[in-house]
Amino acid sequence: MRKFYKYGKLLMLSAITALAISIALPGSFIGNPAAKSTAASVSDTSDHYDPGAGRLSGKYIPDEFYEDAAKDSNTTNNGLNKNNFSRFGSVMTANQFTGNNYTHQDRFDNCTIINGIDISHYQSNIDWAQVKASGIEFAFIRVGGRGYGAEGKFYNDVDYNKNMEGATAAGVSKGIYIFSQATTTVEAEEEAQFILDRIGSYTVELPLVLDFEFASDSKGTMGRLKNAKLTKDDATAVCLAFCKKIQDAGFTPMVYANPDMLNNHLNADVISASYPIWLANYTTSTSYPGTFTYWQYASSGTVPGINGKVDMDFYYAAPTGDMAAAIVKPIDDQKYTGAPFTPELTVSINGTVLTNGIDYTAIYTNNTAIGTATVTITGINGYNGTRTITFNIIDDTVLPEIGDLSSGTRTKNSVTLQWSPTSDITGYEIYRSPSPNGEFSLIKTITKASTGTYKNTKLAEGQCYYYKIRTYKTTNGVTSYGNFSGVVGIYTKTSYTRLALPKSDTYMHLYMDVNSEIVESPEKNSFTKVTYCTYDDTGVKWYRVSYEGTSGFIPASSVTIAKQGKVKTSKVNVRKSAKLTAKKLTTVGKNKKVAIIKTKKTKTGTWYNVIFTKGSKTYKGYIYSVYVKI
Repeated sequence: MRKFYKYGKLLMLSAITALAISIALPGSFIGNPAAKSTAASVSDTSDHYDPGAGRLSGKYIPDEFYEDAAKDSNTTNNGLNKNNFSRFGSVMTANQFTGNNYTHQDRFDNCTIINGIDISHYQSNIDWAQVKASGIEFAFIRVGGRGYGAEGKFYNDVDYNKNMEGATAAGVSKGIYIFSQATTTVEAEEEAQFILDRIGSYTVELPLVLDFEFASDSKGTMGRLKNAKLTKDDATAVCLAFCKKIQDAGFTPMVYANPDMLNNHLNADVISASYPIWLANYTTSTSYPGTFTYWQYASSGTVPGINGKVDMDFYYAAPTGDMAAAIVKPIDDQKYTGAPFTPELTVSINGTVLTNGIDYTAIYTNNTAIGTATVTITGINGYNGTRTITFNIIDDTVLPEIGDLSSGTRTKNSVTLQWSPTSDITGYEIYRSPSPNGEFSLIKTITKASTGTYKNTKLAEGQCYYYKIRTYKTTNGVTSYGNFSGVVGIYTKTSYTRLALPKSDTYMHLYMDVNSEIVESPEKNSFTKVTYCTYDDTGVKWYRVSYEGTSGFIPASSVTIAKQGKVKTSKVNVRKSAKLTAKKLTTVGKNKKVAIIKTKKTKTGTWYNVIFTKGSKTYKGYIYSVYVKI
């Protein structure tokens, strides 16, 4: 039978129970000023690029925070099926801060459910005494963040110190979070240092948090983190770098994210194996299957002492000594030797470092062969429950790098790559990009080491493509990769001579860069021959051309593309329009080269709209197509 608690399982804590919170909550450290941050540029929260301006203000909350797209601002008729409250757990609690009932997952049946909030300068002038008296026992306070613009400028939350002092005076336990926009591990470490630099003498009872989410506005999610398009592995590495920096400083780290971020953009299981997760899911009964310790269940709570809406949180405090609350430092990758690995563990609960053999036992499995090893940690002597973590055993053999990738046969719709095959590998991966330094995508995996060619088909005519290749080797289900070869540009052929007719004031550059050296200034409508089209790193189209013996690049926007034609007979009339009766502009002789910029079909046949010079004059008119060879 489902259990129902009017105020939750120890949800509204008594004064006596509240005194124990500082013990039950993970962390409990007194801050110590660390080395100064490497981030030199900091502003206040009036910065235009504050990524929290959308969600934290309550103006623009992305759909990713809502389960079944139910907005928690509609607390009575929010579309949730009240008959399904028991789907994900057996404990239901009433909540005075939203007016809703919340169902908690079965895994938390033995936990104490503690009420909390998270705040920033968007909730100003807080009466912390009223907050505490209402039943709020903890608060995560924003210290600042990184702007969502390309520069990634840091900013301070202008109410950080006031909130830390107010919460401390009222006896509210505190954690600190930074609104991240980190796209590299270096930036993640900078953000960790940003928090550490600002703890000062404050006592911090809760984790230091990386708020890892996309910025949002009225159009949805956006900003530098989203634009970076990080892989799951890269985004996970960012979070782990933050956590390691915080843990090395003696504090408990934590990662905050919504279900979309956890499921689709992070390897959440890798993070939660060592560090706590703070789930942001605005619903009354979350179905998130992963591990989490805190649940931000609403963004529209009403708390005495706070003007306006506020984010609401549950903390699931595990029983004292429960290994479920343990923080386990990640184990570095181990290089395969053929012998079993039993790396030393660092395990702590609520800031207390545990001892292997006294507080817990550790059993290592699959810890010899290349692959993923497992450590099962079981509490003893007053500690109970288990934790499982994994680490990788890798093959550190240096795979060969392909050094002679080159072009073979080319057609108008295909190119053939060739290289010297190598041994003691499984095969090759071939990557392609439309620009030399653009985003490369895997286009072919070759599973035979003896292969030395690959034909890439269905390509555009007259375009340059950029390729690189690397070797790979798979052992016991684990794949290792060699370094990439250098990038090789190969262009397809065309079935005709393509011309780029320059517009006024057009310049030919040495590189695909308007700021690079100008190598030629071709006259308007001069016959500049195209070798291929290509794209620069920003996606701008260019043409590789030659003019009077000089080669270079011209932006596509500066030319008109045409086909070169040659007159087949000794005397051909050029007319003003595509009609045999149209005015004759001039005549051209056999082998005269013309630029065909357009084809026009009429009842009498097909005409070419052409441009050419005759003497010192440039003509534009029509020639009957039968008289021109392309």
